[in-house]
Amino acid sequence: MIVFQFKEPARLELSIIIVSFNTRDVLLDCLTSVYAQTEGISYEVIVVDNASSDDTLGSVSKTFPNVRLIRNDENKGFSAANNQGICESVGKWIVLLNPDTRLIENSFQNICGYLQEHSEFSILGPGIIDEKGQQSPTRLWQDTPNDAAWKILGLYNPNDELQRMADTKEALVVSGCCFVIDRKLFEQVGLLDENYFLYNEEDDFCRRAREQGKRICFFPGTSIQHLLGKSTHQPEHREKVILEAYKSNLYFYSKYYSCGWNFILRSLYKFTFMVGLVRSAFRHLTGSATQSADDSLRLKLKLLFLP
Repeated sequence: MIVFQFKEPARLELSIIIVSFNTRDVLLDCLTSVYAQTEGISYEVIVVDNASSDDTLGSVSKTFPNVRLIRNDENKGFSAANNQGICESVGKWIVLLNPDTRLIENSFQNICGYLQEHSEFSILGPGIIDEKGQQSPTRLWQDTPNDAAWKILGLYNPNDELQRMADTKEALVVSGCCFVIDRKLFEQVGLLDENYFLYNEEDDFCRRAREQGKRICFFPGTSIQHLLGKSTHQPEHREKVILEAYKSNLYFYSKYYSCGWNFILRSLYKFTFMVGLVRSAFRHLTGSATQSADDSLRLKLKLLFLP
């Protein structure tokens, strides 16, 4: 049964979709690397801009006239903006690529070649390296309620995943910073869940794909550089990122975890918000508070009393 239908049939090997929001400089670096490194395949690049105010659109259209631009009048969120690009795409494979990434080799040709030989996979995630060229820990298995609890309490160490990654070929989930998806999969499971404004959308999509018997591949045969946090740690928008991440987590828990675990995880959040509020209040009293969202009493109170 087809649950989603594309406007046009596939006529290219790859569609690269990048969602931007006030990330002009890193986006230009990303696009430069895509065009410099990608050879030997047919592809298109679609940039969906969520109402940036930093002249992203003007800079991209001037420097990269071949990029297809979709202009939004408001910030629709990561999932909704990607869905706009997906609907307009004409690639056999669709890549959801973060603007704070860089290609350091001809990764997409390597990926397309691998997928042609391994048609059993419907989703692929490449290796991810950091700014220093070191392998980044990438979660390749779905979050459990226990994992969520440790993350809320700040006791989760992602570096513990590096050892587990070594022997992994088939994964349960792959990194959302470079998310390669068979076009036909969208027709079977639908688009990204737009209830996620930011975060969790890739885990959700992978779960839905696996429910349909689809397989997911971790492909360390090529790596993408990820400048972690460049797109989500902008000081002027950090408060909204924190709020939306919290809402996204709550929605994800309600969708996939039991009522009991939902109650536990929400309670843990309230506990950490209360502790954070006390710490921030102390720093304000002692004059050591910063102007960042991490020390915002208003934000702590807002989080504490959100349903």
